[in-house]
Amino acid sequence: MHAPLRLKDDYLNVLIDLASQRTRDRGSRIYEIELGLSIRDVRLLRMIGAAPGITMGQLVQTCAIEKTLVSKLVSSLVQRELVERQIGAEDARQIRLCLSPAGIDMVLRAEPIGHEMEARFLDCLSVADIENLRRIMHKLIDAEEGSRDIFEFLLVQLRESKESPPSSSPASSAPSRKK
Repeated sequence: MHAPLRLKDDYLNVLIDLASQRTRDRGSRIYEIELGLSIRDVRLLRMIGAAPGITMGQLVQTCAIEKTLVSKLVSSLVQRELVERQIGAEDARQIRLCLSPAGIDMVLRAEPIGHEMEARFLDCLSVADIENLRRIMHKLIDAEEGSRDIFEFLLVQLRESKESPPSSSPASSAPSRKK
């Protein structure tokens, strides 16, 4: 067995993910018992309720859930008659989403549960800590969004550099032998 490696083990994205995963699991269990919905279902209902007429593309961009899973979850919410699909007035190819009356009732029932769970999760922090954390998280999200184009450009360059053959190395410039 080798000696322990000296590696950074407290990357912020890992800590954020760990806190998120643990609270998401707890929240989902509560929502499933109280409302018969997963935490992701509730998230989508909240987003649709806050932006009636949101398109699937917009929903995917804002909800931080993978596209195919969003599609599956929305279909389930439509089947449960919590969400309604409407053909876009300006563009018939776009499907707009809104809550049904039952969906409005459900998301309003979920809201106090969410407030209570968040308060319990954050009760180890002061009001100032919570405000700072919220401000910092918004700052990080905005920074990521603002750097997305340059990141995608650099990612394309990295892929291209990995795919292109090595430049004029002795091995690559040697004539090939025929067998």
